[in-house]
Amino acid sequence: MQAVGNTFIKLSSITLLTLSVSLVGCQTFKNLTGGADVDAVETAQKSEQSYYNDAIEQLDKSHHTQAIEELTNLRTFYPTGQYAEQALLDMMYAQYEGGKYEMAAASAEQFIRLYPSNPQVSYAYYVRGVANMQGSSEGLKLFKMNQAERDTAYLRIAFANFQELVNKYPNSPYTPDAAQRMTFIYNQFAESEMSAANWYIEREAYVAAANRAKWVFQYYPLSESIPKALATLAYSNEKLGLTDLANEYKTLLQINYPSWLTSDGSVKLETKRDSTWLNKITFGKLGRSSVDDESVASGNYNGATKTQMIRNASQLRLPSANAASANAPASNAAPARGTNGNLQNSQPPRGITQPNQDAPIIP
Repeated sequence: MQAVGNTFIKLSSITLLTLSVSLVGCQTFKNLTGGADVDAVETAQKSEQSYYNDAIEQLDKSHHTQAIEELTNLRTFYPTGQYAEQALLDMMYAQYEGGKYEMAAASAEQFIRLYPSNPQVSYAYYVRGVANMQGSSEGLKLFKMNQAERDTAYLRIAFANFQELVNKYPNSPYTPDAAQRMTFIYNQFAESEMSAANWYIEREAYVAAANRAKWVFQYYPLSESIPKALATLAYSNEKLGLTDLANEYKTLLQINYPSWLTSDGSVKLETKRDSTWLNKITFGKLGRSSVDDESVASGNYNGATKTQMIRNASQLRLPSANAASANAPASNAAPARGTNGNLQNSQPPRGITQPNQDAPIIP
């Protein structure tokens, strides 16, 4: 009988506890543990329409944190509602404008994964690239310092993002600006190599400087650094006493880029950074995604039509990170020289081509 009584008492306790939870509802467990109130299940405070309207109002006021909060609540409480997809598009914009670049890229990646058939999916591809181009650090701004003198790992990711957009959605309104950004990144990688070559020249490490210039010819043949690379090869070989080889490069300069030679045939080699590319480029300003917006990413396409810009960018390729680290000379050691005294693999490049009317004439 005692056992039965104990069982009854235990069952009664469980029943009372269950009734207590039911009376509390979905708001809080109150005083069950002797502590403060703890939210059990949060419920929507507003309708889906209200969340979205309030989020847009906050965006219009540039209150990005508040907008993100409203959009997050909308997607939490109405994950399959009519505003769910647009809310994620607006969220990535709010995160980008608020300087949360890593979060913006992640939201764009989520949208691409969840809504691949959405008519505005190309916007997500674009935002992902732009956000990665800015870098994951909130304090990193594109034009605050020369990109070629910084770690460019994040630029490689952005380049791949834009390349995917250009290949998949060539007719997207965001593609021309993505193509221009690809060209910028490509030139930045080439300039990074030439910055290293300048460093070697200033220290009279001419073998290493020439090898950096050759790397540009091999992997960045469509870059704006080609004339400087050619001048570096001519200058470095001349300093090494390899007169015949230096004269071959001077001949190429005379044919293709005569402004890099003086009247007496000397090389005009400027080792200071040339920022003309940064001065010429104008990226499109990222705007909110809108079905009615024909192009919120229109930039300034100097010297080429949008079609030409896209076509040219589609030809650009970056060497793999492994190839770059394996083949680029170390900063504290010059590359080996051949047994005949010449630079290894340092013959003048042949057949250089560029997709414009200024393509060099190489014998």
